[in-house]
Amino acid sequence: MNSQSITRTFWRYSIPAIAALMISGLYMVVDGIFIGHAMGATGLSAINMAWPLSGLMLAIGMMIGMGGGAQCSLAQGAAQWPEARSYLAQAIWLLVLLGIPTGVLVVLIGPEFMAMQGAENDLAQLGNDYLRVIGWAAPLVFGSIALPLLVRNLGAPRLATLAMLMGALTNVALDYLFIIVWQWGLHGAALATVIGESLSVLICLGFICSRHNPLQMPLAACTLNLRKSLDVLTTGFSSMLMYLYMSLVVVLHNLLFMHYGSPLQVAAYAIAGYLMAFYYMFAEGVCGGMQPLVSYFYGAREPDKVRRVLRLGLLTAVGSGVLMTAALLILPRLFAGIFSGSDQALLDASVLGLRLHLFAMFLDGFIILAASFFQAMGQARNATLVTVGNMLIQLPFLAVMPLLLGLNGVWLALPLSNVCLSLVVIWMLRRQLQQLKTLDSAP
Repeated sequence: MNSQSITRTFWRYSIPAIAALMISGLYMVVDGIFIGHAMGATGLSAINMAWPLSGLMLAIGMMIGMGGGAQCSLAQGAAQWPEARSYLAQAIWLLVLLGIPTGVLVVLIGPEFMAMQGAENDLAQLGNDYLRVIGWAAPLVFGSIALPLLVRNLGAPRLATLAMLMGALTNVALDYLFIIVWQWGLHGAALATVIGESLSVLICLGFICSRHNPLQMPLAACTLNLRKSLDVLTTGFSSMLMYLYMSLVVVLHNLLFMHYGSPLQVAAYAIAGYLMAFYYMFAEGVCGGMQPLVSYFYGAREPDKVRRVLRLGLLTAVGSGVLMTAALLILPRLFAGIFSGSDQALLDASVLGLRLHLFAMFLDGFIILAASFFQAMGQARNATLVTVGNMLIQLPFLAVMPLLLGLNGVWLALPLSNVCLSLVVIWMLRRQLQQLKTLDSAP
């Protein structure tokens, strides 16, 4: 495979992964744009305080989808078709069996959760409006994450992407109708999201129940099996951790912004989060294109091609991140204005937040890419160190920086922790590339 074909193959893998991940993030971003224009800082603050419980549901859906997809694929690879059907059935069972109690929990603890973060009066009411809708629709929320992953593992990645795209477009249209035209607030935002997700779920379930499903699911294969359900959950558990940690980080930032600032800073943090999520999804998609190629060339003992793929990944993810970061720092008012509308106070707070919080955003792409590279090389220990380090290093910075710099310290905690972690990751990556040279001289 020459350099040109490596580049072509890299993009053939990366473009669908990037598209799928960025579509999945469209729900949140579109909600933020319409809420910011229709409801200003209060609406953005409320949805940011409610998001961690939504993140909990996304985390469980990811666990079911990744675990069920992996177990189903392993069984298919071993030509164990009854086992594969059973694992697919367990994943669908878990969407309901875990979705219902989780949804009830979200509805019940929603008011206390909002109050714990400092929400009062209209702010608390708006957040609870959002949580009640997504709480009662929890199995659908789970399914919108898990089912496209399962369909992709059944050999229909285009259909999975189409299902997500149709859901996203429906969400955009209904957001405009419910939030802007009918002024239903966060209740309308949640309804638009749930209806869009329902369409994705229906498309995926239609494929699973159709003759196009290579596993052909008879009713006899759909019985609940507790042991296999546990296999699905344990396999997907690690995929859940990052979403859970993201929810924790959002809660901590909300608490600190309410302590050192006001709901205005929480709203500005929400805007920064939407913009960061856009880049994060892009970088994750690049990792999805890079990972199988690195694994293949490393297994084939072709280290030069491993290095070429890594360079392509770094150039794409980090290079794009540098350009996006530069654009945010040069034109912060333009990007913040996408969400803030005519709210001048929110715009000013967001401009400060973007400059302080996102000045090292491209390092997120570097850290994600490095962890994916180690994982593709079979270096599970290094991959885990990077991933866990990325989670744990933020906590001491969040504890110390606000004490030193007040409100600015809250904004700076995340980027400064990424700078420190990146120095360690660069050293780890250089050491791994040095070890690759031993393959060059191997017989």
